[in-house]
Amino acid sequence: MTTSTVGAINIGDRNLNPPRADWIPFDWVDPKYGPQTKGEVVVIRPEGTSGSLSSGLWRTGHEIAGCEPDGSCIVDYSAPLGDETMVILEGSAEITEVATGTKHQIAAGTILSHPKNVDLHWEIREPFLKKFWVMWDSPEPATPQDHLFVANINDDPEVWTPYEWTEPDHGPQVCGELFTIRDTGSTGTYLCGLWRTGVGIAGCEPDGTSTVPYTAPLGDETMLILEGRAHLLDEETGQEWDIQAGDVVCLPSGRPVRWTSLAPFVKKFFVITEASAPTA
Repeated sequence: MTTSTVGAINIGDRNLNPPRADWIPFDWVDPKYGPQTKGEVVVIRPEGTSGSLSSGLWRTGHEIAGCEPDGSCIVDYSAPLGDETMVILEGSAEITEVATGTKHQIAAGTILSHPKNVDLHWEIREPFLKKFWVMWDSPEPATPQDHLFVANINDDPEVWTPYEWTEPDHGPQVCGELFTIRDTGSTGTYLCGLWRTGVGIAGCEPDGTSTVPYTAPLGDETMLILEGRAHLLDEETGQEWDIQAGDVVCLPSGRPVRWTSLAPFVKKFFVITEASAPTA
């Protein structure tokens, strides 16, 4: 686990399992349900360059705060901390959108994204649940939303969009393709979805590999690698990382890196956040 200052790169792992003492009970004061303690967290990304951004792992289970002896857990949550996007890593649950009664069955592989202030009822099944989460809030309102966005890490829609952006020092870039799950948040600028590189995909070599300069110009980026291998170079410090499926990579907006997809196929789940609300 990496903890550092704003502007640094944070690297973690979905299998991160520090000593029990390093897991912190998840405490919050819910405007609707009062003081709550449910599950425990370990933080991988403590902050971003704008807004209120953090990410890490959360789990429930036997002898974990707020859980039953069998590891099941009931959570009533009105999302006061901001927009949250998560990938379920282990376990299963039923989530009910209180306003409409809509129910969602979630399990390992489910991607779930919800706006700030949505009212949810969680029934987490025994013996445990573990998720990777990204929490986001900005003082600038964006698009009012009142429902969950649900997808899966194995989604393979018929249409993927080439990922095109402009690097300040390198000009227009095209590398990989993406599938957008959510294109706006309830605050600030917010984007999440799946991105992949590989044989026959825009910007990739014939063997599926690719190398691009990247400064995360759209905002801070928090990602979970789902498949394949990559190499990350921090061009500011010279620090390098070999990245593989299961790793969590947190890039601050504006930090120059060089990303190389090494495997014939690389796939990641990403969340991009920026405090300013999008302009029309």
